[in-house]
Amino acid sequence: MNSIVFTHFAVPSASAGALDVALHRLGAWLDTERETLGRVLTQAGRRGACRILDMMDQLHLDGDAMPHELREVLEEARDTLAALLETLREIPTCCRLETAWGLPGPDTFDRHVRWSGARLEDIVATLNRALAA
Repeated sequence: MNSIVFTHFAVPSASAGALDVALHRLGAWLDTERETLGRVLTQAGRRGACRILDMMDQLHLDGDAMPHELREVLEEARDTLAALLETLREIPTCCRLETAWGLPGPDTFDRHVRWSGARLEDIVATLNRALAA
């Protein structure tokens, strides 16, 4: 997990397990999906939305963070990613782009949009479940 630095809580709570798992999944999502999603947004002409991804870099968690601080970071991440998901949903399903220039694999651009959307929905749902616990 390169994107978010995290160590164990000084004071555990009942919901720390779910929040801990959500943080690790968020970090894994950022590490694996960020670059592709950024390229999809850029190729679709949504360069401004890439700044939303950059906002994720501003999320920091100290090594001695308390559970409420972890919750705040995850809530901010969820809200940021939910806004990004809405932007991604605005991209037409049959975009005029036939190729997926700069994106991995031989898939069409449309397939990359759908994949990125599904992965983004998944991480937002993960954060929602963890924060509801």
